[in-house]
Amino acid sequence: MVHFHPRSTSFRLPVIQFAIAGLMAASLPLATPHAALSNDFQTCATGLLAAGAESEVAAAACASALNPDYLAECVTDIKAQTQLVLSDIVFACRRVRRPQELASCTTDIHLSLMLDDSASTLDSCRRSLLPLRFSDCVVGLNQAAGLDLDDALDRCIGAGYEPRDISPTFIPNR
Repeated sequence: MVHFHPRSTSFRLPVIQFAIAGLMAASLPLATPHAALSNDFQTCATGLLAAGAESEVAAAACASALNPDYLAECVTDIKAQTQLVLSDIVFACRRVRRPQELASCTTDIHLSLMLDDSASTLDSCRRSLLPLRFSDCVVGLNQAAGLDLDDALDRCIGAGYEPRDISPTFIPNR
């Protein structure tokens, strides 16, 4: 009668090592994420109130935001760099997928082109799917090609050139 199989010792050794490694890892202190330490909604409301928003507007904006701290950063960054109306800034930051990129887009175009009024820039950056690429396009076309702001905004917001008035039998070369 055999009570011991030679293969069982090769199986036991890794199991014991993994068990020891697991116990050691469990004894390490857990890192607490930043979101658990602070209240993002409070930070958002504080930021919007400091920027000059009314308490009802700040409460509604922060409560409906997916990432309230990003919303507050967006509003405060744009407000600090431009002379735009706060209600327009809050509206734009609430209606965009990437609020931090919206702030960068708006302020980059505003500062690079030294604009007095950035309302059209804010709206175009809000409508863009890739705000950072959009701002690079607008600034680049303005500085290199000499396009005015409205032309650069129109050309960069378009997804591409669509040929018009072509023959229905036209087949493009590939």
